[in-house]
Amino acid sequence: MDIYQKNLQALFKKDPLLFAKLKAIKENKKYEVFLGNDSANFNLLDKETNTPLFEKSPLDSSLEQYKNSESCMLYPYLYYFGLGNGVFYRLLLGNGNLKRLVVIEPEIEIIFIVLNLLDFSTEILENRLILLHADFCNYNMIASLFDMDKKSRLYARMYDLKIFNAYYERYSSQMIEINQHFTRALEHGAISVGNDAKDALIGIKQHIANLPEVIKSPSLVDFVNTLKNRDTAIIVSTGPSLNKQLPLLKEIAPYATLFCIDASFPILAKAGIKPDIVLSLERVDLTAKFYEETPLDFQEGVIFALTSIVHKRLIQAIKKGVKQFSFRPFGYTNLFDLHQYGYVGIGMSAANMAYELVVHSRFKRCVFIGQDLSFSQSGNSHASGAIYGDREIKPKKDKDKIFIEKYGGNGEVETTLVWKLFLEFFEKDIFNTPYKLEVINATEGGARIKGTKEMPFKEACEKIDKSKPKPPINLNYPTQLEQAKNLETAKQKCEEMIAYAKEKKTRIEEVFLKVAKFLEKVEKLHEENKLEELDFKELEHLSAAIDNVKELFDDKRFNAYFMDAIQSYIFHQELHIAEIVCKKTDNEDELRAKQLEYIYAHKYWLFSLAGGIDCVIEAIKMALKEW
Repeated sequence: MDIYQKNLQALFKKDPLLFAKLKAIKENKKYEVFLGNDSANFNLLDKETNTPLFEKSPLDSSLEQYKNSESCMLYPYLYYFGLGNGVFYRLLLGNGNLKRLVVIEPEIEIIFIVLNLLDFSTEILENRLILLHADFCNYNMIASLFDMDKKSRLYARMYDLKIFNAYYERYSSQMIEINQHFTRALEHGAISVGNDAKDALIGIKQHIANLPEVIKSPSLVDFVNTLKNRDTAIIVSTGPSLNKQLPLLKEIAPYATLFCIDASFPILAKAGIKPDIVLSLERVDLTAKFYEETPLDFQEGVIFALTSIVHKRLIQAIKKGVKQFSFRPFGYTNLFDLHQYGYVGIGMSAANMAYELVVHSRFKRCVFIGQDLSFSQSGNSHASGAIYGDREIKPKKDKDKIFIEKYGGNGEVETTLVWKLFLEFFEKDIFNTPYKLEVINATEGGARIKGTKEMPFKEACEKIDKSKPKPPINLNYPTQLEQAKNLETAKQKCEEMIAYAKEKKTRIEEVFLKVAKFLEKVEKLHEENKLEELDFKELEHLSAAIDNVKELFDDKRFNAYFMDAIQSYIFHQELHIAEIVCKKTDNEDELRAKQLEYIYAHKYWLFSLAGGIDCVIEAIKMALKEW
């Protein structure tokens, strides 16, 4: 098998889109290849502009570029715009510290030429080389890179999209656009992690406290199977544009399945519209008011799709209808062996969750209304009649305002950071929808949701079959025997979590105490101007002990139990630690200083980690008392 076929075979497994594009190329037309006396010394000539890729010897240029990149030799993740002749990247991939190299090339013919001359098949298969055609590099494609390897997010501060050489300056506008996709994806990742562990701990506590009620409810698998083969879902959100859609919604309600987010429930009740499904996924007790303020007769016959982390007050506010619980895709929910209740709610809003259910149930069409994700022209954040008022969220001052593309294009609308996050989850989910689903945004206002068809609600309703009403949703409850078995399984898992957590916490605390004692010694020697007496072997031993603790994050069980609770503060510390790890040192003194800085950074890291695990233990114990 020749080099090109090996590379193509690797791409077929890793990037079928690029594989298909390359298969269509039979020969190079735009570029001419000039081979030198060395297989690594070849140039490309752009025949349209008569411009060579390299102005001087290609091999000398590659070697010089490699030498100039010495400052990045400890970076595990690198990003380049422009493939060149590939030789420079062949050199870079010889560096064992480099875990992943992303190279974006605007010219498909250059990729074709390079893959004919250099073998990158192993690196492509191992995901060490991600080779992308610039034409395919939309936001969702770039964001998926950080989902593929979540550790890459920890090196966000080291991110820099480097241009290969002067030839690629002609593609600067495309490079700038792709760079914006990268920065937006990294920003989204950081915001998604959050900065408050309290929310995650509340979620763990409420999930476990609610389990006795959860396991009595119909499963998510049963719910999704019951919804199979339906035609149209309408997701009803609470944006300012909702009110104008209510008369049409009332007319079409008998024929479409209505997914209503909790905040829209009281508004629909006032309009005399009963939804099929009402969704809640948040931890806070304030969401209970959406049910408390809605007449009980409107609960009759409704499926209340709740996540296991909702507040007890909300559960108690639902007196009629069917409560159907599901697990959000958090690590700890995955380890209870109750997979029939999982998993939805990866997004951050009830509307995101509704879309997931629509996709799992394989509806043919999904229509959004009230999904503004922005302020109205008059400054309203919510629909008229919203429980917490139509101005629950206030627009920011001028300098803090955030704008996004408006519905229909031709301008922008003001949004918030949280709404922008909801929007990005929608766009990502729509992009990743695994089948041909017609997604219509009939909000007729607010923000543009990329991947949807924008259409007046009246026109969307005309697509719905009105020849017969929709069938009822009849769910099945687990048997008494199944309930008892599931509760026993849940209790056993909680006990396992506590035992495992105590063991790991003790191990982390031991390392923390050693680090704290050592750093006290360092401080004392520093005060006495005797740092030369520092035992550097102890420094190395402590670095190794810290690295052993960090290996816990390679344990799936450890991640599942604790990551959701500790990631908010560990993530932000890791961003700083990544900067230390990537520092280049030129002599022994600089290396010692770097090791010392590394240990200092991990003193609070270890303290936070042990403290976070302790909080998880206490949350589980408190929750079990409610059984």
